[in-house]
Amino acid sequence: MRFGLTTALPRAGEQARAFAQRVEAAGIDVLTFADHLAPTVAPFTAAAAAAAVTTRLRVGTLVLNNDFRHPVDTARETACLATLSDGRFELGLGAGHMKSEYDAAGISFDRGGIRVARLVESVTIIRSLLAGEPVDMDGAHYQVRAQAGEILAVPDREVPILIGGNGTRVLELAGRVADIVGFAGISHNHDATRVRLSHFDGPGLSDRIAVVREAAGDRFVDIELNALIQAVVVTDNRRKSAQDLGEAFDADPEALLSSPFLLIGSHEQMAEQLVARRDEFGISYWTVFDELPGRASALPDIAEVITLLR
Repeated sequence: MRFGLTTALPRAGEQARAFAQRVEAAGIDVLTFADHLAPTVAPFTAAAAAAAVTTRLRVGTLVLNNDFRHPVDTARETACLATLSDGRFELGLGAGHMKSEYDAAGISFDRGGIRVARLVESVTIIRSLLAGEPVDMDGAHYQVRAQAGEILAVPDREVPILIGGNGTRVLELAGRVADIVGFAGISHNHDATRVRLSHFDGPGLSDRIAVVREAAGDRFVDIELNALIQAVVVTDNRRKSAQDLGEAFDADPEALLSSPFLLIGSHEQMAEQLVARRDEFGISYWTVFDELPGRASALPDIAEVITLLR
């Protein structure tokens, strides 16, 4: 299994360097950075800083909002970071969902279908540029014409691309082109003011994986499946903790106890849960959250679980 920690928390200087080294020492494989127009870290800059002070730790974006950058700029930053990190960078992409961020920045927030269509074109451009191939895109959203190796220095090794989402069109795209597919089990309404646990249980996750499998065809066996763990709760009373989470998530506690997107119990129970979920769903890459408002970082607990598993 691989384990990731995702963060957006701004840390200054020495604190940021020490944090990246602590994440690496804890056994985490990938430190990823979220992409929000908010008082948070800038993902490419933060990933570069983390890579500079570590030796084994991979870094990445989870996930980059496609609408915030032109794909040529995304490819250029990715190529540079992949080279500077000696191939330890992973590019995570998504279609964007936080309308409030678009409004604050004066960026048009189009309906979901248009945002996904833009992502489809963008991934095609980024893939080709990173591979050193010519690009001749005359799309509805991007027009790029570049000879092979003309507009960026091609990295000397392939950059894994993760596409994360929950909607069918995004997951179909991921099945066709991604190296890693990220699942979170949740959906947002149009302006992302409400969250719905749309595919938060086992059958829901199986349904989303089936979408990827159908789109991927024979290449499905080469795709790495990732799940974003929404909460890690260490407890000796799983049922009581599930009831507390049920109030927070507005969900049935019984359903939460078996959700593949939660870890509830002792460290030993969590390790057992992850092995069972790998066997059931084929997911081998698990990501947990760093500090969130009102919630401590999951790093200390997932480090204990990693030790047990390894």
